[in-house]
Amino acid sequence: MPKIAPVSGGPPATPARRRTMHAAPARNHRTSLEIASALSLLVTLGCAGSGNVSATGQGGASGSTAETGGSGAATGGSGPGGASPTGAAGATGSGGSTGSGGSTGSGGSTGSGGSTGSGGTTGSGGTTGSGGTIGSGGTTGSGGSTGNGAAGTKGTAGNGGAAGQAATGGQSGGGGGSVAPGPSHCGARAGMVFCDDFEADAAGAPPSPWTTTAGATTDVTIDAVALAASGSKSVHVKSDGYDTFLALHDAAVLPVAGGRLYLRFFIRLAAPMTAQHNTFVRGDLYASQGTGNNLLFGEDNFMIYESINGDGQSAMSNNAYYSDGMMIGVNYPAGVWTCVELLLDHTAPAIDVWVDGTEVPDLHQTKWNVDAYDYLRFGFEQYAGPASELWYDDIAIGTQPIGCN
Repeated sequence: MPKIAPVSGGPPATPARRRTMHAAPARNHRTSLEIASALSLLVTLGCAGSGNVSATGQGGASGSTAETGGSGAATGGSGPGGASPTGAAGATGSGGSTGSGGSTGSGGSTGSGGSTGSGGTTGSGGTTGSGGTIGSGGTTGSGGSTGNGAAGTKGTAGNGGAAGQAATGGQSGGGGGSVAPGPSHCGARAGMVFCDDFEADAAGAPPSPWTTTAGATTDVTIDAVALAASGSKSVHVKSDGYDTFLALHDAAVLPVAGGRLYLRFFIRLAAPMTAQHNTFVRGDLYASQGTGNNLLFGEDNFMIYESINGDGQSAMSNNAYYSDGMMIGVNYPAGVWTCVELLLDHTAPAIDVWVDGTEVPDLHQTKWNVDAYDYLRFGFEQYAGPASELWYDDIAIGTQPIGCN
């Protein structure tokens, strides 16, 4: 029997009958042909295979993991007539459709962590220190309490109170002192022969054993109102004239033995230094005041100025003032106490100056003659410019360095 190709899109065609040259077959033979034809049709329908002899049907492709693939090809039916050849192998079974994987189980919703403990409350800052002689600092803010809950952040520490402002100065509108008066700067030390902190003097009167220059009795007094460099009293000088001084001439003190005079004092100005030449301290021979190698120690061009024999020999704390762009040298700031120490060496000779413990190099002299001074004056001698107001305290004299302590 010839091959019958599978027909797509409908039932397979019925094979054409063969003409024979002999008489019509008996009924039983016809029945056999009908059975064979039916088998062939079944083979075609079930497997769509051709009638190759003894071809073994290929197994169906394995189905995907989800569903089992189609079954393998059926064995072909026996061909018509002949020695019962094996029917054509069934077509390869199409793989079963890939079983869709089971839907991925959604993970359980992530357990929300315990709510974070709220941070402790921030410690409140300390209260601002009240102004005064020394502003008291505010109290330290307490730290915040620890938050409840898991790992609550702890409260930040409270800020300390802001420092209190310095007290404003007392009478005369002077700037406020930066610190409260401390212990006297007149404590005993090597070489010191005299020191006066003016604490034993009555307020409002000239100090003793000091004297004042003519006309200055009411302008040089003990001040117990404004801040002192130590203790509670200082010498107050108000000057609107040529000669307003607190003077010391005491044979038990001056001149010092050996000729090396160390002079230390604290000074406070009510207003900044001026551009004019004026004097704060004078050193003289009492018997011949204003002559010889007298010392003038004051201000010029807004800085410290010194001279010997009038203006015959002079220097400023910046001696290059006129050649370096008029830079102002060391000076006394207004409204604060400044410690000044001088060496006036009659034997070397030499002059040296320290301000708040630091040497001022441009005021160091080794070629100027210096007298053995027995008359010292502290105040203000006005040559030009405005009137002045200033204070002195803790004036000391010695034969060795004294210092600011």
